[in-house]
Amino acid sequence: MIQSMTGYGRAQETAGGRDITVEIRAVNHRYFEFSSRVPRAYGYLEEKLKGFAQSAVGRGKVEISVQIQTVDSPDSGVVLNKALAREYVEALRELGAELGLADDLGLSAVARFSDIFTVRRLPDDEDRVWADVAEVARKAMERFLQMRRTEGEKLREDILSRLSAIEAGVLAVEEQSPRTVALYRQKLT
Repeated sequence: MIQSMTGYGRAQETAGGRDITVEIRAVNHRYFEFSSRVPRAYGYLEEKLKGFAQSAVGRGKVEISVQIQTVDSPDSGVVLNKALAREYVEALRELGAELGLADDLGLSAVARFSDIFTVRRLPDDEDRVWADVAEVARKAMERFLQMRRTEGEKLREDILSRLSAIEAGVLAVEEQSPRTVALYRQKLT
């Protein structure tokens, strides 16, 4: 079966608390050339994606783009910088005393200082993340390969129709050829 060298496949799924999108593109190229775009925190996925793509696509310039958004992370928490919060409160009270302002400082006022809070995440389980990304990548690859087969079939039909036109032209030339030789002989004499 003829397959096109160009193709595109996309899949999106939520797995492991992450919204994962994988897009695969390829164009004609003499050898296998791979490039990927993954979020910086998931750079360890690049080599695995390259092996995945190489096993499914023999040659061509292949680009895989992965987007990962955390939608539910049980491995995260908020850390409060108590020392910094105390310093804010002390500075505000000192300022209030110096300017003769009433001390109406409350918890909501201190909470507005976003730098006293830090969101902490535990490191990702790389094998679990790869398993989730690989599943979405397999679906994108299925769509990619289906597009290549569909386009390949269109190319096959186009080539066969052009072949028919060429064959008709060859028959016309073969039919005309004896008369052309006779016409040249007449002109030469």
